[in-house]
Amino acid sequence: MQTETDTRRAGGRLAWAALGWIALVAFLDTFALVPVLAPYAKRALNASDAQAGLILSLYSLANLLANFYSGVLLDRFGRRLPMALSLWAAGVLIALYPLAKSAETLMALRALHGATGAVFVPALFALVGEYGRRNRTGAMGGAGALIGLVALLAPPIGGIVARDYGEPALFWGVAVLMLVGGCVALLLHDAPHAGGRQGSIHPLHALRLPELRGVYQSTLAMTFAMGVLTFALPVLLQTAGYDAAYRGRLFGVLALISIVLMASVRRGQLLGGARGRASLGVVCLTAGALGLSLFAESPAALWGVAALYGVGFGLAFPAVHLGAFEGAPEHLRGVSLALLHAFYSLGYVLGPAGAGVVGAESAGYLGAAFGAVLLVATARRRSGDG
Repeated sequence: MQTETDTRRAGGRLAWAALGWIALVAFLDTFALVPVLAPYAKRALNASDAQAGLILSLYSLANLLANFYSGVLLDRFGRRLPMALSLWAAGVLIALYPLAKSAETLMALRALHGATGAVFVPALFALVGEYGRRNRTGAMGGAGALIGLVALLAPPIGGIVARDYGEPALFWGVAVLMLVGGCVALLLHDAPHAGGRQGSIHPLHALRLPELRGVYQSTLAMTFAMGVLTFALPVLLQTAGYDAAYRGRLFGVLALISIVLMASVRRGQLLGGARGRASLGVVCLTAGALGLSLFAESPAALWGVAALYGVGFGLAFPAVHLGAFEGAPEHLRGVSLALLHAFYSLGYVLGPAGAGVVGAESAGYLGAAFGAVLLVATARRRSGDG
């Protein structure tokens, strides 16, 4: 005879399975599609280099802007329904990619697609935090490890599907998975306090909280350093004569170290809690950025740089999400996580752009200086609060 406890446990396992599926598809649409989009736009739509670049960057820009209001939806209406609607919308938009007849049409679809991601990603981490209340550190780390696995496997799988069956097959396959993800989201339940709140909910309320400002500074430093790496490392290795496969192996090392670290950190107070892990992660990323320029002419040493980046990202990524969740009042957790992803996207916009301006050999110095400034600002804020 099934007891009430057994029923709750079964429901909990179903919820975690649903969250795992959503984490997979929520990031699959980025990591599987990005490597093939620009070549597809140039070949199928006769897009110029500038247009192909815009097709890629408009997603991040729209995502950044939409994150400033998406959290309000999550805190007003709960996580489940907005998540399901946004996953369905993303699925429909991706399914329309092969039907675009011009680069401008694909740009518009990418911008709308980016706006939908501003809803389901913060909703995912809000639900992970709420379902993982007994061990939020482990829950956030597990979600991060799963996303890291997608980042490692999705690009080569997406490339193989596009090569063997064509880009439309890849687009439609991912679209189906997103639509299924929206249905899976309906299996979840909102926390009792999530949604239905009356009164004012505004992103500025979260930005006024000193603890959250520190989280956002760490997030910006983290993604700025990662953005510098994504631009500078391939250029440095290409200049030294190394092929794309070699460059891919270095990024693979980074991803594997991050995945192992995120999956292994289970205790909440380890390394000073979420705040300490985020700061230590940014320190590692800042040191890695410095090494990127110091060893620009020693490609063999860049394996160590990639490993240091992996440690930094593996520590910081789940820690900033945990900090954004626990550092916000219950009625602002959706807003807090949405703002975190706005700063996350901002770093990935500014990092490569800044690296391109100063050049690959000096990009690491820029990343290190940026990280150091934000580390000092965060430390001064915390000492002032103390």
